[in-house]
Amino acid sequence: MGDAERDHGDGTGRRRTAALAVAMAAALLATAVAVAGLSLRADPAPGGPDVRSEHAGHGDAATPVAAERHTGPQGRVGQFVVKCGYSHSAPDDPIVHPGAPGRSHLHDFYGATSTDASSTTEDLLTSDTTCDKTVDTAAYWQPTLFNHGVPVTPTHINAYYRAAPGVDPTSVQPYPLGLELLAGDPTATAPQPGEVAGWVCGAQTAIRSEPPDCSDRAPLHMLLTFPDCWDGEHLRTADHRSHAAYSAGGRCPDSHPVVLPQLTVAVAYPIGFGDHDLTLASGSVHSAHGDFLNAWEPEGLAREVSACIVRKVVCDLASNRDEDGPFLTE
Repeated sequence: MGDAERDHGDGTGRRRTAALAVAMAAALLATAVAVAGLSLRADPAPGGPDVRSEHAGHGDAATPVAAERHTGPQGRVGQFVVKCGYSHSAPDDPIVHPGAPGRSHLHDFYGATSTDASSTTEDLLTSDTTCDKTVDTAAYWQPTLFNHGVPVTPTHINAYYRAAPGVDPTSVQPYPLGLELLAGDPTATAPQPGEVAGWVCGAQTAIRSEPPDCSDRAPLHMLLTFPDCWDGEHLRTADHRSHAAYSAGGRCPDSHPVVLPQLTVAVAYPIGFGDHDLTLASGSVHSAHGDFLNAWEPEGLAREVSACIVRKVVCDLASNRDEDGPFLTE
């Protein structure tokens, strides 16, 4: 019998035996937890690559949990709107995986037609664009939507540029050239908090965490609202997020004092009546998210911001057809 097992008559041996048992149990538990953690990290998301590793910057702890979004009829605040047709789809992401074609899950692109994994701001400035304002050569993209496993080709996006609710429009400045912004969390498997990302039918404004049953007259839209505050220094950061933030109560945080336009992108899909089984290339429908790489022609963007947002003028309205504007009714 070893020393640890001997009872010296005063209970010391029994106490040592109990302590040893507890230590062994704790070690076994730690090993089990580690193995389970490795298994969780190794399992890819259904229908796509492992977005938990490839999009670490998209869904990290710095992700904002809420955005205050304009709802109700257009025309209440100064704005300009850009309509951009669908350009192409590719498994590229020039923000998260620059220079690595094919590494991302599938995305749909709008705006600059040349956007690929290696695109730079300089490339986009000389690109053709699908947008109705030719000075908008920015790149917009979001994960491809699938219906019964078949990719759905979106029709277009409407990009709404305004001062965020409660923000003084005269304080809004144009985006700096090359600014990278993300909205939503591609790792989400449950409803995302706030109104950063979600779904609506046509002209409805109440955002939903899952695609509702829509009609052919008011088909499905994905809504994405991007951060409107900037740290004033970095166009991008390693986590792809911490250089930008959302305003709250009409104010930007002290850490991000530069007030930018609030960009809300409405992605229009030809999804109305019928039997649908919808997923995203990033996973479930809860993983709605999008990216924006600013390559507006700088003087053109400055004119739009000054003439429309700062002066509180409604310069553009989305079409009054239900399918084109999810901000037309309460």
